[in-house]
Amino acid sequence: MSVRRLTAVILGRRGASTEEPAVEVEAPDIPAAQAGKGRPTPKRSDARSARRKATPKNPKEAAALRRETGREQRRLARQALLTGDEKNLPPRDSGPERRLARDVVDSQFRLGQVFPIVIIVAFLTAQLPNRTAQIVANAVSLLALTSIVVDAARTGRQAKNAVAERYGEDEVRGISSYAFQRAFLPRRFRRPPPKIQRGDTPR
Repeated sequence: MSVRRLTAVILGRRGASTEEPAVEVEAPDIPAAQAGKGRPTPKRSDARSARRKATPKNPKEAAALRRETGREQRRLARQALLTGDEKNLPPRDSGPERRLARDVVDSQFRLGQVFPIVIIVAFLTAQLPNRTAQIVANAVSLLALTSIVVDAARTGRQAKNAVAERYGEDEVRGISSYAFQRAFLPRRFRRPPPKIQRGDTPR
């Protein structure tokens, strides 16, 4: 054996004998509640089951769920029109702008409230045998109808101006016609029912 090889063998054994044995260190146990986001991770099966219940994969079940949801929403909307529950009103009547328009209409007496009476009177007078009485009654009825339409149009403008002043010009779409139609109804038949008394300031 050469001197170089003998030196390498001696140094290799000495280096191997001087190495320190590896020491295994056990990692401390971390509770599940402290891992991740600070709360235990839900089971994958539970999450999958919750998603299935929310959105059925079966087209028939999904369609049935939509129909049931639609029926419930319509039922709540019909009930809200009778009770005035603003959380469940249909889109046509929902929103603070429509509420203000209704208050403008309901805060004063409107000629449209006597519209059904005018129609009944006009029908009855048309049955009179006297021609002169018919002409007079028709003229009075026509004058009454004209006054009712003018008053309803003025009410629509008032509601539109009130909404524009409080909520801005972008929120006045459809307000005039909405108030116009409501002004034609007797107070007790208005839906949603009035929330203020005559003479009160619209809220």
